[in-house]
Amino acid sequence: MAEASDESVTTWPKVPDAWVNILARGSPPVLKRSLDDLSQFSDAIYDVPVRKVADVVESDPMLSLNLMMVIGRFQSSRPTQIENIEEALLMLGCVNFVKKAMTLQTVDAMLAKRPEALLGTLRAAARARRAGMFVRQWARMRNDRNESACVIAALLYEITDLLAWIHAPEKMMHFEAVVRENPKRKITLTRWMEFGFEWDELETKMLRRLKLPEMVCSLIKPTQAEESPSADLVAKAVAFSRKLAESRDMRAMRDDLYEIARVLKVPTSRLIRDMKLENTPLALAAVSESPDGSDAAA
Repeated sequence: MAEASDESVTTWPKVPDAWVNILARGSPPVLKRSLDDLSQFSDAIYDVPVRKVADVVESDPMLSLNLMMVIGRFQSSRPTQIENIEEALLMLGCVNFVKKAMTLQTVDAMLAKRPEALLGTLRAAARARRAGMFVRQWARMRNDRNESACVIAALLYEITDLLAWIHAPEKMMHFEAVVRENPKRKITLTRWMEFGFEWDELETKMLRRLKLPEMVCSLIKPTQAEESPSADLVAKAVAFSRKLAESRDMRAMRDDLYEIARVLKVPTSRLIRDMKLENTPLALAAVSESPDGSDAAA
């Protein structure tokens, strides 16, 4: 089984196109836990409800990526719009997808000799999974007709970072160390200094190479004409999930909660309860210091 590259951090190219070729090579590996979950269906694979398989896919951004790449290629030749995991599995054949998934490499095996990089990858995957959970809750509160696409977009929003952890672990560990040493410096500036190009440009080029469904791409990188409440909701879910994982700025997270509650038109206390944050310092600060002196959204 192939291992992730261990080249020195100083030898990596400083142009995004070269990075696209590195990050988009081969079929994306998936989390070992996903294959373990799918293997439980092997004895009754033809009788497993599609929803159960969809739950496994939605818990793994890398497995979601594999599915959406196939859908994206299919849609490029046929005018159909599928942004729902269950519909995608039905269209491709749930059994066929599971069998194909079981042949994929795992992130755990590729990074077995680099436990720090594996931890970084698993953390990034956990952030994406949590962002998907958040945006599903919020989309349902707003009766957003793009709920399913929003979930997929949240899962894949930072897929470039995930792929970089897998295919360039040494570089990403070095980058994380630089970020820790310079906590007050903007991440975008640190990325530019360390990689030699704008990360946003690489993300845009990666979306083109991966050929994801148009709706999903428009929610991840909306143009001015594509900006929508759904895209804004996805961006908020991803940003809040990242801040929650880092726990660096309590005030910024509290303000984010107020803004999300305002957009959803629900009390801050309800938002905290739905997000399962009740017994956290953030919850206490957010409710006790709400803008209008109560726990209601503005």
